Formats: sequence, structure tokens, C-alpha cells
Amino acid sequence: MRVIRLDYDSKGLEVTLPDLASLQVFSMKSARAMKSPGAAITKSLARPLGARPLAELASGKRTACIVISDKTRPVPNKLILPPILALLKKAGLKEKNITILIGTGTHGPTEGKYLTELIGKNIPRLYRVENHDCRDKAKLKRLGTASGGAPVWINRTYCDAELKIVTGFIEPHFMAGYSGGRKGVCPGIAGLDTIRIFHSPGFLESPQAESGRLGKNPCHLLAEEVSGLAGIDFLVNVTLDAKKRVTGVFSGHPVRAFEKGAAFCRKSVTSGARKVFDVVLTSGGGAPLDRNFYQTVKGIVGALPAVRKGGTIIIASGCRDGLGSEDFKKLLSGFKNPKDYLGKISAKGFFRLDQWQVEELAKAMKKAEIKIFSEGLPPGFNIPGLTRIPDIDAELKKAKELNPRLKLGVIPNGPYVLVK
Repeated sequence: MRVIRLDYDSKGLEVTLPDLASLQVFSMKSARAMKSPGAAITKSLARPLGARPLAELASGKRTACIVISDKTRPVPNKLILPPILALLKKAGLKEKNITILIGTGTHGPTEGKYLTELIGKNIPRLYRVENHDCRDKAKLKRLGTASGGAPVWINRTYCDAELKIVTGFIEPHFMAGYSGGRKGVCPGIAGLDTIRIFHSPGFLESPQAESGRLGKNPCHLLAEEVSGLAGIDFLVNVTLDAKKRVTGVFSGHPVRAFEKGAAFCRKSVTSGARKVFDVVLTSGGGAPLDRNFYQTVKGIVGALPAVRKGGTIIIASGCRDGLGSEDFKKLLSGFKNPKDYLGKISAKGFFRLDQWQVEELAKAMKKAEIKIFSEGLPPGFNIPGLTRIPDIDAELKKAKELNPRLKLGVIPNGPYVLVK
């Protein structure tokens, strides 16, 4: 038997795998972690890809806005922000005129201890920190209409800033192909009327809207168009390894830097499947991503390429914050089956916040049975098509007893690995 460690909450979870003739473990390739990531970030600000150095862009500017990801993303903000802020200060910008804007998308605000975990204690004392609110029209600015008729609403603080900087990290994304780059703006700091198109069934039901794909992906194309209308003066993105260490820094032009980072990410995280499996064991990606069931859906969808039709996905996810938003909970409470749900949200005029995450879950349920091990989900949580299990070891042992020729795939890092 073999013991394997899954990314689970902040502590990890060890699982004993049964002896099997057919077993494949999917993992990231060994992209080397940078010895001095802070120095690499500083260097990238001075020698960016396809753009003038940040110091030149900042010269003469009076206001700046720096977009960062929210508490659900393991972006190393404590490495990224200090050199940017030091450079802006040296260029003459006053601390009171620099805003750090948390790109929440439709998520709730990052505050209190979560904010401290995200950017430390000192930065909020010196700089204005603002949580984006996609519902507050008074804090949004209309920038026109994107292709297909999508209204473009963007955070007003960002639009009004003379210098616009977007940060983040690049990973596989189950809708937009890859995170990072343009996603910092759309959906990060976009208005709800824009986001509802980005997450609409018309986009998500496209076979091109999948992890690892950019070309012809409608989510990617809309995000790129919206971010182009909003403008990004300077992008700072990083890639991470399985231990959340920086492996690459990609700064400069919002498209060129992102595309180079996405290509680097693709080489680092892609793992080829030799076959499809009866059972795929995966994770929600560990803290901070697996903090709720909403985010856990990403790990479930990420396992789909490896599981056979009618097979089983077993996922371990901490869910320390429970299910997710109230809107997400209401959608789950009314869930009957994938066909019923997909029919409901496709009806003309129907829209509910967070419906897209349940849509992705429904798509997974159409292919496989879903089982979850989690110590954070509420005791009464139960929806059709999802089974809670108390012990993964016992579940795998039972699966082998039922099928001695069981084919098992394992994805310890969950959605951070791109299975092809």
C-alpha cells in the first residue's frame, strides 16, 4: 500500500491507497522555485515584457490603483506589493493617493484577520484599502459595450486612477482557461451586469470554456476585451509550485506578460492521463482555496478529464468557512438534478448570483458520481448527486472490493494541476 498526501486545508491529509494494478498520480512538473523571488519581482518592474519600466510609467502621476486578488487566492502579496509601493513612493506618489483595490468579483469583502493574512498589518495602516463591490452602481463606471452586447461596468476608483496596476497569479481556471492577467479586471473589479454575461450559460456551456484553453474560449475573450476597455498600464503576475513558492514572474504589457506566463504555467502544471479511471481522488487545492464548498467545485471539475463516464470523483476539501455565499446556499437547497437545474438557469430572464458555480457542479454530476470528505461542511448539508463520506481510506478499500481491477487516478494538488 502507498500513502499519499492531499492538499487539504492548511494541514494536508494523508490517504492510504490500496494495492492496484492500475494507478496514476497526476502532479505538477518540477518547475524550480526562485531563490530570491522578491529580487526577481523588483527586476521585473525595471525590465518588463513589452512595456516601459514601472518607474517611468509612474513618473508624474498623482494617483495609482493596484488591484490584488481576494482571500481565496494564494497570491504572495507580501512579496509583490512592497517593491511596487516603494517604487511608486520614489516616483513621487503620496501614500494617501495610492489605493489597493481587492478584486472580489462577486465574493464578499476581505476584512479583519483575512486582510492581515492577505497583505500584512502595515500596508492597511499606510494606504487606502478598498474592497470592490460589484453590486454598488455608485462605485462603478460604465465604459461602453463589449462584443455580443455585454455592458462594461468597472470599479470607479480604478477607472479614475492615473496609473492602473493589476497583480495576481496564473493557474489553470476551469472556465477562463487560466487565471491571472485580464481576470484581475473581469470579473475581479467588474460590475454585476458585466459578470453575469461572463458567467452566463451561453458562455459556460461552450466546450471551449474549459481549463487550459484560451483560443476561442468565450470567457477569456470577453475578459480580455473588457480589460482592454478599462486599461491596464502594468501587469504583475507570478506562477507558483505545489508548495505555493514563486516559480516565475511576468510583468509588463497586460497581454504579452500574461500570455508568456500562461505558456510557462501550461508546461509546469500539465499532466497527461494514460487512460480514464473508474475513480479519481482529488482535492480542493488546500488553503486558502478550499475555504468553502463554492471554491471546492473547481477541484471537482478539474478531475473530469480523468474520470470515465459513470465513474466516481472523490474530493477532500477543508471548507473551513462552510458552503459559501447565501445566494450559493439557496441555489444548492433548490437543486434537484443537473437537467432540471440547467433548464432553469437557461430560461430567458433568469439570473441568480453564483448560479455559474452550481452549473459547473451540475456538469460534473452529469458525468460522474461525486463524493466528498470535509470536516468543515455543516452537518445537515445534503444535495442530490453528492455523497458525504467519513473516511477516504475506507471508501477506496470498498471500491477495490467491489472492483478488484479498479483503475484509480489521484490528483493531490487538485485544480492546480491541468489533467489532459
